[in-house]
Amino acid sequence: MGLSTISNFAAHVAHRNVSGSNKGLGLAMAKLAAGRRVLSAKDDAAALAIGSRMGAEVSGLQQAKVNAGQGSSLLQIADGGLARTNDILSRMKSLAVQASSGQLGGSERNAINTEFQALASEVDRISADTEFAGTGLLDGSTGSIDIKVGTGTDAAADTLSLSLANSSAGALGISGAEVVTQSGANSAIGAINNAIDTIQSSRSLIGAGQNRLGFASANIATTIENTESARSSLLDLDVAAGSGDLASKRILFQSGLAMLEQANNKPKHIMRLLI
Repeated sequence: MGLSTISNFAAHVAHRNVSGSNKGLGLAMAKLAAGRRVLSAKDDAAALAIGSRMGAEVSGLQQAKVNAGQGSSLLQIADGGLARTNDILSRMKSLAVQASSGQLGGSERNAINTEFQALASEVDRISADTEFAGTGLLDGSTGSIDIKVGTGTDAAADTLSLSLANSSAGALGISGAEVVTQSGANSAIGAINNAIDTIQSSRSLIGAGQNRLGFASANIATTIENTESARSSLLDLDVAAGSGDLASKRILFQSGLAMLEQANNKPKHIMRLLI
């Protein structure tokens, strides 16, 4: 290549390569600053599309895990109400057994019946008052609740249905029971025994639901970990590799600047030949 004072081909080439190196250096710095391997679709369109869907899936799974936790809390509240109802029924049975004994007179049974009826009213109050976020749990107004534990629309795979029993005095079969007479007390004993069995059956269903929610929550947590790991491998930057790339780009940029300086000094050497 001949020497020319008009055109500096080497400087043009050096400038073009310095511009490319500067662009690469800026991209490497941006990736390290963001901690992401893919900053836009032009970096890796397929990875961005798949990773974005996985990110949305992780977000949905995290909410599903919250739903499962709230469902477990709901059942815990319902079980607490049933436990107190069971305590009341135990006391009512004691009163009924006491009133069914022949050594008591009418006035004593009337006194016992006063407490007996008060306890029956408390069963109704607990049934009406036990709720979660305004949703009645034991008054029969809510037969079942569907807890969303997945991110899809398949009811069998993404929804867990929880049954809630009615624990009012009427539903338990003790409404109208009294212990004013021996025969009434004996009838009350049978009704209370059935009510206690009903309560235990309801608590068994709640316990099964709590266990199922616990396993569902653990499975969701595992799925979140694995999905997030897959998403990270697609979109997140390997910092060690990114640091190495940044160092390489920096050296290339600095070398290009040095060569550009040399190319720009070339006309000075040509002028020395003329002077």
